[in-house]
Amino acid sequence: MGSACTFTIAAMLTHQQMLTLVLLSLVYGSITFQQAGVFAVCLDVGRKHAGAIVGLMNTSAALGGLVSSVAYGYIVEYFHSYDAPFVPMAALLLLGTVLWLKIDASKELQVEPIIIADTVLAR
Repeated sequence: MGSACTFTIAAMLTHQQMLTLVLLSLVYGSITFQQAGVFAVCLDVGRKHAGAIVGLMNTSAALGGLVSSVAYGYIVEYFHSYDAPFVPMAALLLLGTVLWLKIDASKELQVEPIIIADTVLAR
């Protein structure tokens, strides 16, 4: 994520079309190459709840993709710049990089059971 953040900032600063295309490809590649590690951490942290963790991760990513797609157009219209939407993108990538460093995959997720009307929903 750190390299994706760096490439995003570089893409904002360049004015050469071909270099912008290369940098945006590197952003996409950097984000894509992390997927194996992200899924592995979901399995390590979730263990017997790994499916729920992966589902939560995918749902969050899909929701983020939906919101960012809509926000992109509004940001371009408001700032009259196609570079402006990359600012929050770079900020979120930087935040994700910092938060990723706080994950300890050696610790299993602790799930407390939810009891509703004398029925246990999760263990």
